Amino acid sequence: MLKPTVQIHNEDGVLVAEFWDCLRLDPAPVQELRTKYEAHLKAGGRPELVVDLLGVGFAGSAALGHFVALHRVARPKNGRLIFCNVDPTVFEVFRVSKLDPLFAFTTDRAAALEIARNPEASPAAPP
Repeated sequence: MLKPTVQIHNEDGVLVAEFWDCLRLDPAPVQELRTKYEAHLKAGGRPELVVDLLGVGFAGSAALGHFVALHRVARPKNGRLIFCNVDPTVFEVFRVSKLDPLFAFTTDRAAALEIARNPEASPAAPP
């Protein structure tokens, strides 16, 4: 059985997270992302975080709760979470939970990185 994981890398100063083997997004990789994001901030990294949900078909309330916790870490640093490649079903969970205003959503990683690099940019319409 595959173990859901998060892969985190730096793209020109912007932290990018990808979830692997996570058709159903487990809370554990999101919690791991928070730990690594906090370390990134302590090291003086940019507060913007791109979260690529390509391949994620379901996100439950526990995973969403960890994203809210990440938002609470990012906001005091004027950072934001920018989601891309979000399945419409997953976006609907954000919307129904009334969490979508907390985050930025865009179609693909290139657009998400552009928003992260330009804090004044506003994302396109949600997926």
